[in-house]
Amino acid sequence: MRKSLLSAGLLSLVLLASCSDSSKKPAEEKSTSMPIEFMTYNYDLVGHADSIGATADSLANWHFKGNGVMPAKIGSHDITLLRDSLMSLAAVTFSKDNKPSPSLEPGISLTDKNPATTPMPNGRVSSLSIDLITSTLIVWENYCFEMEAFMAHGIATTDYVNYSIADNKILSLADIMKPGYEAPLLSMIREELTNKEVRLIEEDGEFPLPEMFRIRATGIEFVYPTMSIAAYSEGNIRVRLSVMDLQDILTEKGMQLILGTQGEQ
Repeated sequence: MRKSLLSAGLLSLVLLASCSDSSKKPAEEKSTSMPIEFMTYNYDLVGHADSIGATADSLANWHFKGNGVMPAKIGSHDITLLRDSLMSLAAVTFSKDNKPSPSLEPGISLTDKNPATTPMPNGRVSSLSIDLITSTLIVWENYCFEMEAFMAHGIATTDYVNYSIADNKILSLADIMKPGYEAPLLSMIREELTNKEVRLIEEDGEFPLPEMFRIRATGIEFVYPTMSIAAYSEGNIRVRLSVMDLQDILTEKGMQLILGTQGEQ
């Protein structure tokens, strides 16, 4: 495996100054006294589906390309769970000497072929970036696009991780909303989708609460993956609800997390 095809670097930051995601776009900033280090990485590699064999070699090739920003240190926190969750989300692994490589499905192995000259009908691109950072919160965004030979179209997904720095915890909706939030939240989301005239897969309009969300300066954005509740042509379904919309179901902590992003974007 050639060193030129994969790299990783350490970005040592004390957020008295600033933090930026060099792989995608600048991270929003806010002062804090907690030392935080981020590790950037990228790879561009060729894989091979061993079961297909040499007779259809070109159909067996996979292009794996990825980049991102991983946490290396957040104060004195044990961030093993956070790193494992982000690695799983971004489909990336690291060797003992910190070299990145893609997580592979069974039956696919990496090769030393040159991605610039190798035909590859299959591929996966993944980009893990910092979407928002404040003194209390870091939001990661992972974009992934995957395409296989003979597919009519590729599948693009965008996922988020909302991390509380103080609690050293990946936040769920239950962490920032009052008990019994489910029904009123789903009602608000359903109303927004109706107003946006989103064509739902289920004719009766029934659908679950989204698993993905991201905290924003004005409220929370809820995300349904492509084809989860609507047709492929609709793409990812996004519903933004303001802090005023959510004030009756947000906990005090949830309200503080959102209001703490004011001025961040």
